[in-house]
Amino acid sequence: MAETKTARQRTTRVRIAIPVFIYGNSEGGPPFKEITQTVSVNANGCLVELATPVVKDQPLLLTNLKTDEEMACRVVTLGNASGGKTEIGLRFAQEAPRFWGIGFPPEDWDPASRKRPAPPKR
Repeated sequence: MAETKTARQRTTRVRIAIPVFIYGNSEGGPPFKEITQTVSVNANGCLVELATPVVKDQPLLLTNLKTDEEMACRVVTLGNASGGKTEIGLRFAQEAPRFWGIGFPPEDWDPASRKRPAPPKR
């Protein structure tokens, strides 16, 4: 399932849970590491839920646990907190559409116009 793009977002966002390992330095504290999963991904980053507090523009290292690939990223949004976790938007240091191991829909793709298979004729 894909969501529509916002003015700030440069590529199509896909809702998918991919396990990730996030490593960074706590503000004024020791390094932290946390295993979580994505809420959605795009070629420029992802949305995750973190229990560890972070701040906007904080640099982090993200590892895709399905591929063991690592990517430097920064915190770009701090969202809603729920159940002890906060939605965090991360942007890669460089665009990496292959990082997630999935194919992204074309830029002009409209999820509302996708066709479902027709039922078999009898």
